Amino acid sequence: MDYILDEIRHTVMRDGATLTVDGSPVDMVVLSTSPQGMEFLLNNSYHKIRYADESPSQITVEVDGTPLTLKKDTGLDEIVYKNSGGAGALAAESALLSQIPGKVVSVDVSAGDDISEGDTVCVLESMKMQVSVKAHASGKVKSIRAKTGASVAKGDLIAEIE
Repeated sequence: MDYILDEIRHTVMRDGATLTVDGSPVDMVVLSTSPQGMEFLLNNSYHKIRYADESPSQITVEVDGTPLTLKKDTGLDEIVYKNSGGAGALAAESALLSQIPGKVVSVDVSAGDDISEGDTVCVLESMKMQVSVKAHASGKVKSIRAKTGASVAKGDLIAEIE
């Protein structure tokens, strides 16, 4: 699973007793677990985690008394960006289409705004996950069809960018 901490993506994988963080193996021994947290040795150093809060998109924990918020990164943002033309497939077209069905949580641009490729146009919520829909090209927003609170289907026009 990928996590984002302080805007830096980290990949954490576990295979039995082996934990790999950002491609480097780490020795981890779990000493105890409970619904409130866990105690473990990481490279022979003792640590204690207290679970503070969890939502579908992030986990807040306290590690050795220091609060940390880890954003879960499922890769949906990149998939939507790529499939909405961010990879160049539709870059010549002005239509920014929704690649997933969902509810519009926010609209971050207005008609007439100048935007750059990769800027967030709106945020959709689908299956309790929030996904940023990003501009597939730089230009001026000709029209915005997404409305906060409205539902969109896959393939619906979100915005036109010239």
